[in-house]
Amino acid sequence: MGRILERAVLGLSALVLIVVGAASAFAPAAFYSGYGIDVESSALASELRATGVALLLLGLAVAVGAIWRRWVFPAAVVAALVLGGYALGRIISAVVDGTPDASLAVAGVAELALGVAAAWVAIRTRPRV
Repeated sequence: MGRILERAVLGLSALVLIVVGAASAFAPAAFYSGYGIDVESSALASELRATGVALLLLGLAVAVGAIWRRWVFPAAVVAALVLGGYALGRIISAVVDGTPDASLAVAGVAELALGVAAAWVAIRTRPRV
């Protein structure tokens, strides 16, 4: 049962990172308009696309961990850091900038849940030395 749960956590984390990354990289105006963010500036679009490609590639690395056993630990660490980092950034923003749009708050809760779950997988699968 443990391996199935590990694969599910990594698979879902990979899916989120790949979908968000691809949408941000290839259709930033359409993707971010759903959050009430207007992507007018070419500089902002460039930043969003660059981040999107990074998320897409990190998602592919996490997906490898969902498939190949020897990649589980590093993939879980990547997923925990990336998703946990996004969640922490949203918490900081809520404190400093005020309450976010409801859809961004939901995204933050999902990122936090997946980040914690990925950290759990990393702890379970860490190499014993």
